[in-house]
Amino acid sequence: MPISRDEIRNLGETQTVEFKKSLSSQKEALKALCGMINSDSATGAVLFGVSPDGSISGIEPGNLDSAQKTLAQNVQHKFDPSLICTIEVLECEGKHLMVLKADRASGVAYHEYDGRAYIREGSTARQLSYDEKQQLSKRRNRDQHNGPWKCDRCGSFVGMLSSIIITDQRAKKSYDCPCGGEYWPAA
Repeated sequence: MPISRDEIRNLGETQTVEFKKSLSSQKEALKALCGMINSDSATGAVLFGVSPDGSISGIEPGNLDSAQKTLAQNVQHKFDPSLICTIEVLECEGKHLMVLKADRASGVAYHEYDGRAYIREGSTARQLSYDEKQQLSKRRNRDQHNGPWKCDRCGSFVGMLSSIIITDQRAKKSYDCPCGGEYWPAA
């Protein structure tokens, strides 16, 4: 899939986009991705083959399939909880770029990469402290959250959830919206 240099430059490095000149920068790239998905935006993309200034260098020549498998394996083995990502190969100025994208699932408070949790602030990632991880867990845990709530499908807001479902095992909160979506803490 072709993409133009101007489209790449217009993206720039942001809260949700990171450029890496080479696939050899996977460790730094995955730390950045971890920080992006742990931020409130809960999404991130790393473009390999693009220098931080936006110039197109392309990824190293070789077997693209093998490079994608290696990257996917690194993500699978280094993230906890496991992370579902997509890897796409693009062409720009006759050079190949590889794009790694991921989103944090709404039921996950935060992800750790290689045993550490990171958060993205602007275009840099920093390691979260124990207290910050606890705060994220509390803020993003539906059972401990007091509201407000936002539906993941229709976007409606409610201040308080009062729906309880009684099962044969216990009573539990219901997070179902009338539209068929689910309510999640509105950050």
